[in-house]
Amino acid sequence: MQDEEKAKKKCFIGLCPNFRTRYKLSLKAEEEAKAVAELLEHGKFERLSYRAAPQGIVVAPVKGYEEFESRTLILNGIMEALKDDSVNVVGVHGMGGIGKTTLVKEIARKVKDKLFDSVVIATVTQAIDIEKIQNQIADFLGLKFEEQSMVGKAFRLRERLKKEERILVVLDDIWGKVDIEEVGIPLGDEHKGCKLLLTSRELNVLSNGMDAQKNFPIGFLNEKEAWDLFKKKAGDCDESCDLKPIAMEAAKKCAGLPIAIATVAGALRNKRLFEWKNALRELERPSSSNFTGIAVAYSAIELSFNYLESEEVKLTFLLCSVIGHNGLVEDLVRYTLGLGLFDGVHTLEEARNKVLTVVANLKASALLLDSYNDKRFDIHDVVWDAAIAIALKDYRMLVLRDHAPKEWSDKEKMKTWSVISLRCPQIIANLPMEMECSGLSFFHMAYNGAVKIPLNFFKQTEGLKALDLVGMQFPSLPESIIHLADLRMLCLKKCAVDDITILGELKSLQVLNLSQSGIKELPKEMAQLTQLRLLDLSWCRELKIIPPNVLSGLSKLEELYMSRSFVEWEKGGVVENERKNASLDELNNLPCLTTLYVHVLDVQMIPKHRFVETLDRFRIFVGNYGGYDCCHNYESPKALKLMLYTNIDLENGMKMLLIKTEDLCLEGLEGVKNVLVELNNGKDLPNLKRLHVRNGRHVQYIKTNKIGFSELCFMKLENLPQLVSFCSPDERCSTKPLLLFNKQTCHWVTNLRSLIIKGCGKLEHLLSPSLARSLVQLQCFEIEDCNCLRDIILAEEIEEERKDVICFPRLNSLHIVGLPNLIFFNSGNRNIEFPLLKVLKILRFPKLIEFINQNSNQSGKHALFSEKVAVPSLEDMSIWDLSNVKMIFYNDLAPGSFKNLRKISVEGCGSLKNLFPVSIAKDLQQLEHLRINYCGVEEIVSKGDGVEEQPVRFEFPQVSYLGVTGVEKLKCFYEGQHTIVWPMLKKLKTDGSALLKIVASEHLRLIQGNEQPVLLVEEVIPKLEELELGNFGDMDQFPPDLFQHIKVFAVSGGSPFSLFPFVRRFYNLERLEFSCFDFERLVPCKGDAGTLPPITNLKLFSARNLNHIWRKDSELDHILSNLQTLTVLLKAGLQCNMEPEACYCRDQQLSSSAPFAWCARMVFGPNEATNFAVLF
Repeated sequence: MQDEEKAKKKCFIGLCPNFRTRYKLSLKAEEEAKAVAELLEHGKFERLSYRAAPQGIVVAPVKGYEEFESRTLILNGIMEALKDDSVNVVGVHGMGGIGKTTLVKEIARKVKDKLFDSVVIATVTQAIDIEKIQNQIADFLGLKFEEQSMVGKAFRLRERLKKEERILVVLDDIWGKVDIEEVGIPLGDEHKGCKLLLTSRELNVLSNGMDAQKNFPIGFLNEKEAWDLFKKKAGDCDESCDLKPIAMEAAKKCAGLPIAIATVAGALRNKRLFEWKNALRELERPSSSNFTGIAVAYSAIELSFNYLESEEVKLTFLLCSVIGHNGLVEDLVRYTLGLGLFDGVHTLEEARNKVLTVVANLKASALLLDSYNDKRFDIHDVVWDAAIAIALKDYRMLVLRDHAPKEWSDKEKMKTWSVISLRCPQIIANLPMEMECSGLSFFHMAYNGAVKIPLNFFKQTEGLKALDLVGMQFPSLPESIIHLADLRMLCLKKCAVDDITILGELKSLQVLNLSQSGIKELPKEMAQLTQLRLLDLSWCRELKIIPPNVLSGLSKLEELYMSRSFVEWEKGGVVENERKNASLDELNNLPCLTTLYVHVLDVQMIPKHRFVETLDRFRIFVGNYGGYDCCHNYESPKALKLMLYTNIDLENGMKMLLIKTEDLCLEGLEGVKNVLVELNNGKDLPNLKRLHVRNGRHVQYIKTNKIGFSELCFMKLENLPQLVSFCSPDERCSTKPLLLFNKQTCHWVTNLRSLIIKGCGKLEHLLSPSLARSLVQLQCFEIEDCNCLRDIILAEEIEEERKDVICFPRLNSLHIVGLPNLIFFNSGNRNIEFPLLKVLKILRFPKLIEFINQNSNQSGKHALFSEKVAVPSLEDMSIWDLSNVKMIFYNDLAPGSFKNLRKISVEGCGSLKNLFPVSIAKDLQQLEHLRINYCGVEEIVSKGDGVEEQPVRFEFPQVSYLGVTGVEKLKCFYEGQHTIVWPMLKKLKTDGSALLKIVASEHLRLIQGNEQPVLLVEEVIPKLEELELGNFGDMDQFPPDLFQHIKVFAVSGGSPFSLFPFVRRFYNLERLEFSCFDFERLVPCKGDAGTLPPITNLKLFSARNLNHIWRKDSELDHILSNLQTLTVLLKAGLQCNMEPEACYCRDQQLSSSAPFAWCARMVFGPNEATNFAVLF
């Protein structure tokens, strides 16, 4: 028996193919080929990721993207469409493998932080799963749902997306209509800053199903592009006279399909001539008749598959066809363990390392792709379909995604299948009474809903090794499961099952996954699973009872996962009969335990445990976190999070964990003054990479000089009101000012990549100049709400070598917020350089005057940025509430100092006299977003030491948004002679008086006589589509043509007698918004309504005296046929006595029982809902 079992392992439980069929050529296509061919296009990416996701998409170049001319033209067109405010849904279509996903990833990379503040990506696939889409988007946003229902998640997601001023949502691989509202994506009037970018194989899906306003087709690469890509992937294939013609023919056979080119060229890289000739022969004779029309792509992928190094790798790849897009590597680990795929693998950790190696090799072969994090893999549509076809043809693996083929009804064939994967609803809803599959080794079935599995369903599947049931609802498992004596892997993930007592009969079980299931109690019979090596109970929120001695009976258990699950641990040492639940003491009886993810409410539940010695991977939470998951995302396999609001007396087991920990979060620390001295007796934490200390109201110091952090790269100190220094005073250098860090005690800071300090109210000084120069790896630097902080970089320090420059060579993001006593960022007169800084936020600094203290005695010469501050890469700058700053940019800065700026936001700077000097303003060719609110500016561009004699032309070629509000002292844009051009301006938010200065109205008027105008309206703001005015003023000074393209007009206040005549100029108006007005009727004068354009959206906010919107005989009746949305947020008591028979919709009179039936959406404030009957 042992020899037989060993032989089976070697051949994947009988799954090895008949190699005589491997290269069989198909001579004629079958009738079903077209249907199967359509399957050959599925897939791609998921939230990208990015991302390490919560921050959105990664800005690094997209792997696999090539800047071919054919692709660049499409990319530029899509970019222009995304800039167009009238377009909020853009589609990209083309066949599978053509490069849609790669292209939209590159677009996402390019528009991040330029056109959009955030970009999120979700993969849809054929089986549209709204909840999965919601989760993908939420991951990118760092949003964790507490809601259980899909509707609740949609509401939460919608509110979160609205907080992003400009956000791009990419939905990749759409096969049918996706209900955007059901997902929770706000579009159009609900959120003008949110846009959709879609990919699909079918144009009809985009134009008809998703209402995409602009669609872009992606075709094949031309011959030159295809050859260039082939050479790049294949290596030196054009250097040999013998090899080059064969390589060129092979490239032609790939038919310009990027996925085919990449797979063929990658497989042949560094191969010998005879291998190239054999490959060309196979490409010339496609081996599957099931891929009519794209046989070349199939044969290309099959060729790469055949070149994989071993049968183990091939079979692992085919298992990926069961998992599909953005699959978890961990699922592969568990599948391969259950199937006994790998020889010579003895532990789960060895199996995991083996799978990770195989996945890396498959990615290198272009058969798998990176996903949005390193815990997942992705697979291209065409590759996935080809894998399914290969598995079906040569490995007796049946993967059914969305249809029921003839193979399912063929009982004789059913007996031969070794693997069956079902995602097909019509099959799952009508399962046979018995599944006659005596040769079956792996059965996978996924379905979101109630499923009736017949009692005898598994009776004739005695050879089953792995069983994976996902997302189903059934009261208990079918009785026939007891026949699965050889079952080694069972997954019931997301299953709502009440009774799992029968699991105790599965004595061969090695992997049991009950994660996210609805179980409330583990049966005591589970103690019989003595072969179990992995138990996953993650996210079992209802689990309240684990009987004593169940866990201790699992003597071979290697990995136990209980995150977000059972917390009812009882103390050890209690008489067994008196215990109702498990104790952590039971884990001492698990000598093989290497992985533990667990939540413990009380640190006293963890006494001296021997199991700690064997742990290699752990995620242990101690404390009552409730719904709050403390700290940051997990980036380390060894994470420890302690919430200690009582004493800090840790037993030896916990102290041993501290030594192993890489990711440490400490919260509470009641009564603790020196954290690591009292927590760990001052011992080193040599493996620590991430440290987060928060909410310690007595904490004064974090460590002493004796405690080393050789690997620390992330540090966050949060809400530590008594913190005065990182190192205790008896260990620090004898400098007079007490610094948070100093070089003598904190030499490890050279490894820091992220430093975040928030709510540390007693800190006075942060860094010395020498230590600041040591932060050579720092990429993210945030300081917030430190009320006593006077210096970020101190002016002088004792015994320091004087240097004139401080450089942060890798810093990408700098946020300094809420430091009321800070006067300078650098109190010494040293140059400071940020060569890679892209995002800068300086908010709430009432005393800040300059970035650097220049010791200048010249009043009025102080500027926030002088020639001593270098930020050549800066793209996004926010300056808010700096009441002391009079000048942001020094007048004599070098040309190009801020040329990369794309977004400028300045608000609440009452002493500010101007925004730019002329030299800066003339160099802002990349600027896209400019916002100035509530500042004391008298001119936008300063005259400097003297006004230029020649007229100056200010051109802002990329600005699409301009907001200038609350600038009561504004006199002009620029004092000298000038013209201003805003060729791409789409949205303008200002008031009437400021508008006169912004667009230089004196140049808009035509000069009398035969002279030419100084500046034509079309040249100033030719594309302005959205105008928002506060404090409506005298607008008659502007020529009528200035507003001819306006589609959205929002106004606050103003007299109706001047307002409505002005609105007549908006010939193309679609949306009209009134707020904070005090007139009694919407249209006060006869004749005014008759000239209004037929708007589709009307919004009324905060009226004081309005009594009627319109009456029965109102002149507004003519616009009602086009009105789609009416939003009313007014006072209670408003009346609108318009009767429904006065309205018509597309020549159809409305019945009195259906008033406003033509209106797609009506919104009323809370006080107005009760008055709905009298509103109209």
